[in-house]
Amino acid sequence: MTGYPYRGLFGWIAALALAWLAFSSPWQPAWNLLLGTFVIAVVGTAIVVATRRVRARQRASRDVLEAINASLDALPGNIRRNTPLALVVGDRAGAPARAFGEALVQITDTAIWVRVDDSTRLAHVADALKRWREGQGPDAVACLIAADHARDAAVLTAALKRWRVAIGEASRAVGYSLPVCVAVYAEEAGGPADDCAWFGVSGATVPAAGTLCAQLSDRLVSYPQAAVPADRDAHMHRAARLDALVRWASGALLPPLRDEGRDGLRSGPPVDITAFGVTAIDGVPVPDSLYARFVTQVTGLARGPGAVRNASYPLPEPLLRGIALQPVQRAMPRAMAHAFAWLALAFCAAATASAWQNRTLVARVMTDMARYRVIGPEHDVARVDALQALKRDRDELDHYSRSGVPPRLGLGFYRGAGLLAPLNTLIAAYQPPAPLPATIELDSLSLFKSGSALLNLGSNRVLIGALEMIKAHPDKRVLVAGHTDSVGDSRANLKLSEARAASVRDWLADAADLPVTRFAIQGYGETRPKAPNEPEAGRAANRRVEITLVPDCRDEQHDIRESLGHPACTSQ
Repeated sequence: MTGYPYRGLFGWIAALALAWLAFSSPWQPAWNLLLGTFVIAVVGTAIVVATRRVRARQRASRDVLEAINASLDALPGNIRRNTPLALVVGDRAGAPARAFGEALVQITDTAIWVRVDDSTRLAHVADALKRWREGQGPDAVACLIAADHARDAAVLTAALKRWRVAIGEASRAVGYSLPVCVAVYAEEAGGPADDCAWFGVSGATVPAAGTLCAQLSDRLVSYPQAAVPADRDAHMHRAARLDALVRWASGALLPPLRDEGRDGLRSGPPVDITAFGVTAIDGVPVPDSLYARFVTQVTGLARGPGAVRNASYPLPEPLLRGIALQPVQRAMPRAMAHAFAWLALAFCAAATASAWQNRTLVARVMTDMARYRVIGPEHDVARVDALQALKRDRDELDHYSRSGVPPRLGLGFYRGAGLLAPLNTLIAAYQPPAPLPATIELDSLSLFKSGSALLNLGSNRVLIGALEMIKAHPDKRVLVAGHTDSVGDSRANLKLSEARAASVRDWLADAADLPVTRFAIQGYGETRPKAPNEPEAGRAANRRVEITLVPDCRDEQHDIRESLGHPACTSQ
């Protein structure tokens, strides 16, 4: 694999996210399902976009790759990596057209030159060539500029800025800053018959305009000295024009490429210019070009038309020799490193979620245990509720100990095993309160005077026990039954027993703040003695009031506003 597997990485990220939601998420299942759907939608969209970009890159670079393959069929297989490869940009009607003709690829002794007419396709072509070279991207971008074709400064600056943006996008596509070689051509008529050499610098960042002009001026001064005396004057004229070309190019071409605006503000990343050179070729000078006007202004040499020999533009091979080959950068190790980084991030997220959920589990169990401990035995209903919560906690922890701790609580943070023993101890120590007697029997003489149904002063002390029994059983109805001995008229005894039961009922309802419909009264008179009436002790035992709790089995639809004294669902 030579290209970066974006789609595979997106799928890996989606798998990690879904696994985290399934096994480590502390949220509710509905939220996990919603987030899982969102992750699938986002990753699916990213894969679709990546696929479209791959297809666009393939379409943009298909012609170039076909031309390269056709040109390299007869060359050795290792030519791909051992020979420098440069992308060439420039004006379609300018230097690239004169250097390449109709071809898209030129192979020289120094390098493989690939022509890219549309700068917007530069990033696609650069990425495709990196794949074609099995991980080794292009070694440089050569900007071929014909000085005589630039007639408008604004148009020239806009074109240079487009190249700068395109080179920046290509650098991001291949993963490193592409070195840039700027080659400037000047056409001359009537110059020396020998081919003009390249004058420039290569292999390091091109210095500022002043330093660059000074360096090349020294070399141009020695250029006429190497010529034969007969051609020395022509070489001196050429050297002067090339010196002016260097000054013009350093002021008109390099600042837009480096994004050096006059106001000091940057509008984008500058390019890494590592080679710069100028040369003169046979051609027809253009008197109204920006360069021609600059030459006339600086040197006073007018550029007139001469004999046209239609020579082609030479490729800047000497400038490229100073640029080192790019190393092979395999996409798979980088993709594996990114996949491992995402795995580490997912593990950290899972560990964080596990620690948080374990903390929540321990806090919940400890809270339930503390709540149970603070409830006294006198509040048995609340204590039973707290006990049920402890049993649920115990069952949950016991399930984990027998079936294994789930991933959301694992990862070394589980502390529930140490809570199982204290839970069992608390649950086993529970003792239900002693049951209250189903019936409380009260001595009538402790409540009433003989023959009276009015409660005595201080009788509330006798009724306190019955009151507590009633409050402890809010789901029961209360039957209050009155009994007498056999002394006196039986009908009067029956009426007295019912009146005494009503008095006790009224006091209990008022003291417990309960509706009277919770009570039923019954007067039995002397009909249900518990002892013989002949001795005094037997008659004392028969004079009593019995308070009994009975189930409330009335129909729920019955009107609760029934008459007082309605019998309970029991038989006496």
